[in-house]
Amino acid sequence: MRLRVLGVLDVQRMTGQAVDPGGPRLQIVLACLLLDCPATVSTERLIDAVWPDAPPATARSQIQICVSHLRQRLGTAVARIVTRRAGYALEPGAAELDRLEFERAVDRARELVRAGRSSEAVTVLRGSLALWRGPVVLPEITSPAVRDRAVVLEESRAVVIEELAALMLANGRHSELVPLLSREILDYPLREQMRSQLMLALFGAGRQADALREYRRARDVSIAELGIEPAEPLRSLEAAILRGDSSLLQGPSPAASAPAMLPAGVGDFTGREAAVRRMLGVIRSSTRGRSAAAVLVLSGHGGVGKSALALHLAHRTADRFPDGCFYASIGSDPAGTDRALERFLRALGTPPQLIPESSDERHAAFHERIAGRSVLIVVDDATVESQLLPLVPPGPGSALIVTSRRRLTALPGATRFEVGAFAPAESMALLERILGCERIGADPEAARTLARFCGHLPLAVRIAAARLAARPHWTLRAMCSRLADDSMQLDELQHGDMAVRGSLLLTYESLAPEARRLLRLLALLDTPRTGGWVCAVLLSCDGRTAERHLDELVELHLLEIVEVGSDDPLSGQFRLHELVRLFARERAMVEETPSGRVEAITRVVRAFLRLVEQTHVHEYGGDLLLRSDGLPGDGPRPGADRRAADRLPVEPLAWLRRERAALVATVSQASALGLHTECWSLAVTAVVLFEAYGFYDEWRSTHLTALSAVVRAGDHRGEAAVRYSLGSLELFEQRYGRARVDLDRAAELFTDLADEYGRALVDRNLAILDRLTGDFDRSCQRSRAALVVLRSHGDRSGAAHVLANLAQLAMDTGRVDEALAVIEDAARAVEDLPNRRLAAQITHRRGLVHLRRGEGETAEALFDRVLTFARAVDDRSAALHGMVGLGEALELRGDPVAARRSFEQAAVLAESLGEKRMRAHALLAIGRLDLGLGDRAAAAAAAVQALDVIEGAGLTLLEDQCRAALAVARGDAPGGAAGRTRPPA
Repeated sequence: MRLRVLGVLDVQRMTGQAVDPGGPRLQIVLACLLLDCPATVSTERLIDAVWPDAPPATARSQIQICVSHLRQRLGTAVARIVTRRAGYALEPGAAELDRLEFERAVDRARELVRAGRSSEAVTVLRGSLALWRGPVVLPEITSPAVRDRAVVLEESRAVVIEELAALMLANGRHSELVPLLSREILDYPLREQMRSQLMLALFGAGRQADALREYRRARDVSIAELGIEPAEPLRSLEAAILRGDSSLLQGPSPAASAPAMLPAGVGDFTGREAAVRRMLGVIRSSTRGRSAAAVLVLSGHGGVGKSALALHLAHRTADRFPDGCFYASIGSDPAGTDRALERFLRALGTPPQLIPESSDERHAAFHERIAGRSVLIVVDDATVESQLLPLVPPGPGSALIVTSRRRLTALPGATRFEVGAFAPAESMALLERILGCERIGADPEAARTLARFCGHLPLAVRIAAARLAARPHWTLRAMCSRLADDSMQLDELQHGDMAVRGSLLLTYESLAPEARRLLRLLALLDTPRTGGWVCAVLLSCDGRTAERHLDELVELHLLEIVEVGSDDPLSGQFRLHELVRLFARERAMVEETPSGRVEAITRVVRAFLRLVEQTHVHEYGGDLLLRSDGLPGDGPRPGADRRAADRLPVEPLAWLRRERAALVATVSQASALGLHTECWSLAVTAVVLFEAYGFYDEWRSTHLTALSAVVRAGDHRGEAAVRYSLGSLELFEQRYGRARVDLDRAAELFTDLADEYGRALVDRNLAILDRLTGDFDRSCQRSRAALVVLRSHGDRSGAAHVLANLAQLAMDTGRVDEALAVIEDAARAVEDLPNRRLAAQITHRRGLVHLRRGEGETAEALFDRVLTFARAVDDRSAALHGMVGLGEALELRGDPVAARRSFEQAAVLAESLGEKRMRAHALLAIGRLDLGLGDRAAAAAAAVQALDVIEGAGLTLLEDQCRAALAVARGDAPGGAAGRTRPPA
């Protein structure tokens, strides 16, 4: 079979019979496979090629279908498409693929040149160009991904033409070269290298006037297309031809004799496809109208594969730079640049005795030698911009690729790329390349776990795979078990000369002493992500100093930016890569004293508590929820750092939401350190966040951690506070049996402590529980007793909560006018408090009262206010109650369509929040609307669904309402009041 891409796509059997590749999608997929054959093309890349803008949800399965169709069209020929873990590959077998034939011929020609057999090389190069059916690869396929790859091939054709011309000029074959270049220059009118070769060929053939005419054509094109004169080398060549300079006929050195200093690339290079495409685009621009060389800076911390990526890119593009490829690794050596320039000048043929001694003269000599030439320079492991300035090529048509652990943002004209850890699929692909498909396929889950233990750091993944490759008797799971122990992980991640610890140590040692200390202390925190404000607390320094050391860690990629902050850089969020964390903890164990480690963590715990306390005050006003002796609200925490508190943002609740994961982790770390008072105080105070956003899982986990801490310490006051808060959570979640157990125990503890205020708070919640389970008398008694205590302590927020419950009790027992008076009293109690959430709750209860009074318009306005608050602060619980209330008001006002829409939205939101009671109310309301339309079956189904939702929740009254609604829907009871639920409390 013949497969041809050097021109239009053409597939033929060896008999000459054409094979139809299919429609546009099939052609794009086949083109991708042929252009990268025999390498694997990822499914994601194929999707991007077929649908560059918006791939459909079924894109992956459609690619599978395309591949299946292509297999059928290719038949059982030797060329076959195979499925690999990351995607697909075309294995050519004995098939003839013109791209591979071209590349093999070019490689052979270059070998012949190096062996001094240039005449044979000319023949081979001419044969390689004969494989092309025009200068454009696959002109009929417009997919951007295909075009990107095609342009690289097209560029390699132009480079080969120039190499062929250089050989023929060196061998004096001027007349033979003229017709070849005269044809080709029409396709490459801006390639000044090719133009100069045509001028030399014409001059050597005795056609001086034609050579000068060719220069004028070049000048016209350059001015018309680029608006600039031709480059200096072409202008100098015109002047030499005008003088009739016979030395021109000696010809330039063959292109293959140019310096070729690149080290070998990584044979199993994997991943980075999107980054490579972007970088190739930058390098392509180096020969297209740029006024300066292309400069790429690849930055990232040790082990992410910067060097491998740079060399892969260099080898992919080396053909673009016929005048040489240079390489140097300079590190932090002050003389590194000088030594690199010396090596480069030697490679260019400068005798050692003529290489200047001074840095400036070496710089000038190197630039003079490469001026007007097209060269590629790779500089590995640079540390500062000043090292690089002498190595930047002086003009367009060249490129500099730099790798550095720092970002090097001050390098003029540079395009920067940050190289991070692998994506999971890339880690799996590298494991497969090293260990083989069979070994990975035998236990893919273990392979994924192994990659995760390696933090998807390319160096770590490569080391783990290399160790397994050297030990075929080890299973993947055996390696995973060795990496599972954090204390041994860095010991396991070394093999031969490769070591993650050694790679990170180089970066660590380049840090300033205080930046090193900050890294060590940050690693001691168990938080998955860290707010920048923590840095000042850890170092006990001012914000400006902390910011300077933080910046150094970020610049060296030891801290990853998770979220950019506001105007204050310390308000951002940062993360340590897990292997960096392990390394830094090792250093902390060696370089920090045990007491110093504990003191640093304690400072963060106490500063965090102070900030959360201030958030609570900001949201609720006055003192904290629990103000008894020794509880939160009694003043600053011992050792709390005021510098952290001064950084509280304008919207503290939104700030605390960003710190949520760190908050949960800090509660656990406080418990582990035996800071039981800080542990329970932080957990209970953080309810301001958990309640506002419905973070019930975090509410529960922090409180169970705190409960264990206070029980272990024998702290009865802490246990009382935690059980009170847990009971509140269980009340929210409608776990009424569990709530009563915890609230009763909290009441007992507060009574034993003679804490009437704490007992009043518990009674307030027990009263709500009594009402929800139908014990109205007991609820009223508790509420009135709690109200007296809360008012005596000046707790207007707590009193307003009690008044709202009393208003609902009045409604439940038919005393609507009394309910209105009580709820208005509650509204007055909170009108000048900053507790917006409580104000919204009171507004919601006022809406319910007006609903019961039949005042739908007033109720609608009140529920709209609740929804406005909910949207402003993203309070989904408030939004849910507002939606149900608004639906009731719209129904009352005679707008069933809008009412249904509000109820349906509420039902969906309630399900996502796990709000069984509110979901049941919404479903009953929808059923009521169905009944109004005469659809008894739908109404009955809604009532049954509502019953299923609240089954076993202990909601006796609501269960009765569901059964009554079901009876009405089935015709077993009259409609009206029995078929209508109360608005939700």
